[in-house]
Amino acid sequence: MGEDSSFYHAKGAPVDPDQDYIVTAIALGGKVRVLSVRTTHICKEALQIHGMSPVATAALGRFLTGSLLLAAGLKGDDSSLTANIRCDGPIKGMTAVCNSRGGVKGYCIEPVVPTVNRAPGKLDVSAAIGKGMLSVVKDLGLKEPYIGTSELISGEIAEDFTYFLAVSEQTRSIMSLGVLMNSTGVLHAGGFLVQLMPEAGEPEIEYLEKRASGGFPDITYLLSEGLSPEHIADMFIGDPDIQFLSGAPVRYDCGCSREKMERNLIALGKKELDELASDPDGIELACHFCGAKYHFRQMEIARLMQ
Repeated sequence: MGEDSSFYHAKGAPVDPDQDYIVTAIALGGKVRVLSVRTTHICKEALQIHGMSPVATAALGRFLTGSLLLAAGLKGDDSSLTANIRCDGPIKGMTAVCNSRGGVKGYCIEPVVPTVNRAPGKLDVSAAIGKGMLSVVKDLGLKEPYIGTSELISGEIAEDFTYFLAVSEQTRSIMSLGVLMNSTGVLHAGGFLVQLMPEAGEPEIEYLEKRASGGFPDITYLLSEGLSPEHIADMFIGDPDIQFLSGAPVRYDCGCSREKMERNLIALGKKELDELASDPDGIELACHFCGAKYHFRQMEIARLMQ
């Protein structure tokens, strides 16, 4: 591996350049944090699971990608981040859940909605989302989780996450998200997040504002040209001294199981379980995130009641 290719391979990132993964870097003298991620396979799997229409696929794909960027840095097996949008557009809402191992799962409340283009080849995600609220819950395994909320300012997802970080976490950021599709499905998906560290000042702010307003290409175009998450981070920040700190695979990871579904049933309480146990055919539960179905016979429900 040559010097250039070694530089553009963050420690921990997969060797296979086609895999989905996230990288973390610092730049501008350590005053800026940069995250970049490819989520092509994640978005393909979400489409396959949920059978979404094109604009819903683009919306959920952006939402899953943005949630992964916010969840970067989660530590501990019990840490998680849950992001929710509730809105008045035809999608009605979306949920994404990330864990500390690079896993993400999610769904749209209404997965099949009319597709509207805002320009040739450009899906109008904001029309599908409409107005509403974004909430983020970070559970770090402590007594109380962190909960933040903000209104949606555009419905384009990236701008909404950026606004959330500004008002709820007082962090000035730049986020870009993209999902490129054709008639066969998802071609490319990914995103990046640039955050100012506390020691950043006006020079760094002005520099990043110029970079953001300088006509930087769509991230899906860069991915289609074969650029890696490392290349994209380096290209946007334009700092020859950028340092890649780490890389890690990301994937669609539901993690549901029959045991977890049993715990969900027990949480309903004895009264509701008693009603469910009256059905001689038993009951069937379906996972919102992956579509897996779990059938519980009448005698199994009666056992749970004990």
